[in-house]
Order: sequence, then C-alpha cells, then structure tokens
Amino acid sequence: MLIFDAYADAPPVIRETNLLLNLVTALQVASTSERVRELELRKAALLDRISLQTPADTEAADVAGEAAIALLGLDHGPLDVSAAVTRTRLGIRARCYVREQYAAYSDGLPIT
Repeated sequence: MLIFDAYADAPPVIRETNLLLNLVTALQVASTSERVRELELRKAALLDRISLQTPADTEAADVAGEAAIALLGLDHGPLDVSAAVTRTRLGIRARCYVREQYAAYSDGLPIT
C-alpha cells in the first residue's frame, strides 16, 4: 500500500479536525472503548497526514510518531522500547500501522 492510498478517501484536514473535536465532545457525554479507539486512530491519522504534508518539520513527525505509538499501545498493550529500537524508529513503524488501520477503517472493515 502506498502511503497516500491509506488517506485517499480521507476528508480535508480542516474537516477531519472538526470531526475530531465533535468526537471529543461526544465522548464527554458517553464514552465507549470503540469510540475512544476511533478517536485515537483518527487523531494519529490526522497528525500523520499533517506530517506528510510538512516533511521538513521534524516536530510534526515526532508528534505523529507519538500519536501512532499511543494507538499501537492501545491495540496491543504497553510497548517495550529497547535500546535497539529508538522511540523515533518505533514511531516510524507505528505510523505505518496507523495507515493500515485507517485504510481498513475507511473501507468499513473490522479493525484491531
């Protein structure tokens, strides 16, 4: 899968931001594990998209990586970051995971 294929059907960044804010508000009223995961997935995907649009911005890449690591941890439990795997490398791998999960989410498939 190409990077941008995962986001081919994604709404514009400003609309996605608005959807995330609405989801945060809805979660304050009624929270479920599925909705929390949706929020984490959409947040990580949005930050990944922003980082992809600003490749020279290392702060954007770091923030996107941290959000991706949080989603990976939510789905698979706490992550052990060893000396062999730096936080940056884990973030890069986790961002690939976010793209796969977002593509499945966008296709309406069950996601893990």
